Amino acid sequence: MTQKKISITPTQFMLIVLQTQVGAGIIGLPFGVHAEAKGDSWLAVLIAGVITQLLILLIWTLNKRFPSQSIYEFLPKLLGKWLGKLLILGYSLFFVMLSSTVMIRYFGVVHIWMLPETPRWVINGLLFAAAVYLGISNLRQIARLYVFASGVVAIHILIATLTYFDPFTTTNIDYILPLGQIAGPINLLKGANQSFFAMTGFETMLVLYPFVEGSPAAKLKAASLANLWTTLIYVFITFTALVVFSPVEMGLIPEPVIYMLKAFRFQLVERPDLYFISLWVVSIFTSMFSFLYLAILGITRFFNHHVHRKWVLWVVLLGYAITFIPFGHLDVENLSEVVDILSYIFIVGIPPILLILSYLFGKQGEKGEVR
Repeated sequence: MTQKKISITPTQFMLIVLQTQVGAGIIGLPFGVHAEAKGDSWLAVLIAGVITQLLILLIWTLNKRFPSQSIYEFLPKLLGKWLGKLLILGYSLFFVMLSSTVMIRYFGVVHIWMLPETPRWVINGLLFAAAVYLGISNLRQIARLYVFASGVVAIHILIATLTYFDPFTTTNIDYILPLGQIAGPINLLKGANQSFFAMTGFETMLVLYPFVEGSPAAKLKAASLANLWTTLIYVFITFTALVVFSPVEMGLIPEPVIYMLKAFRFQLVERPDLYFISLWVVSIFTSMFSFLYLAILGITRFFNHHVHRKWVLWVVLLGYAITFIPFGHLDVENLSEVVDILSYIFIVGIPPILLILSYLFGKQGEKGEVR
């Protein structure tokens, strides 16, 4: 059975987008945004959520013009065979790099907090091996796993909520006052820029849109709800970190969420931070695998094949190999900067150009329903 005959519900699509967005960023987002926006970091995250929603509307408008085709299918129609093929390959490699970046950040946290003696090839290899197993499944089976794993997202909210009830943790609202005046508008926008990269995942619409059942409005609602939940989760966690840690402490703690957990005291549970990291791997895997799956579909289309399974191993091995490129903190930062630039190109830059071209040249796909 080819992927074109497989469909998912809007709810399943919403959970795929949500769990692709909520990945590695949830651990270090408050620290990264605070470096730019200080006490207004939670406002910067909110602004990033609004900007993301505008991009969702833009991508949805583009997809609606080609309702039964993914970006891999309508690129050659808009740009010609060779340029279209080149961009298909470009998007595929971009998604592979996004997946590898998620894994690199995950390894950095696990190596410091949990498994300092376990080599990189073991930790990353286990997750990429699981990606091979899941990658040979069809989209509907993958979506069912995401539905099952969606409960882990709620745990992130619960953990942040417990901070306000823990007797050993104090909060100080003065750390974020006066609202909107601490960082200034320029730094607020810089903080929003930092937050935007933590929200990547909504671009799955470019590929999965034709596989989602229902009307265009239902698909837009699903993606918008996913982004709304992601934004609220990130805003709440960032706000909580800001009122728990002083501005000086926030500048010194790369993983404030884990530090908050480490301060908790439970009679029956020791080191709750380690339990959290163990559960966090589910969010990491779903985010990492989503990008890998988009890359697999792209490579399959690039070589004009209809069955994606034969490319699963090769794409996963490529993503696994990229995780060995950075050897130190500076290398990780350089790779992240490259991925950030590529995100602007493939997520912010190319879709509006494609939309304009579709109107200029009157290009539009045939309406069709996904079965």
